[in-house]
Amino acid sequence: MPYAPPRLCGCGAIVQAGTYCACQIQRRAETDRRRPNATDRGYDSKWQRERVAFIKAHPICAFDDCERPATVVDHRIPHRGNRQLFWSRSNWQALCTHCHNSRKQRLERRMECSPA
Repeated sequence: MPYAPPRLCGCGAIVQAGTYCACQIQRRAETDRRRPNATDRGYDSKWQRERVAFIKAHPICAFDDCERPATVVDHRIPHRGNRQLFWSRSNWQALCTHCHNSRKQRLERRMECSPA
């Protein structure tokens, strides 16, 4: 049965595979405390109405090899608070929850790490 070895955290602690180091948990909690809530980020009742209408118009996940029902309206280019980009329908795509929470997040992490 395959098993992953422990890994070394950035703080120097040895962490079992599949678990988080205490410093990672603390960093995540601090980031969550500083992050504005969803309404303050623009995801209000107007967004919910537009989201429902967009998903009705685009009912299937936008990723080519996925045929699951769309449940999330994703911003192709992260808006980072830019209201014009937030409301630009050409920047929207309908994704299923699985693709949004796995594939799309992986793509965004890759884009953040790549040199400009």
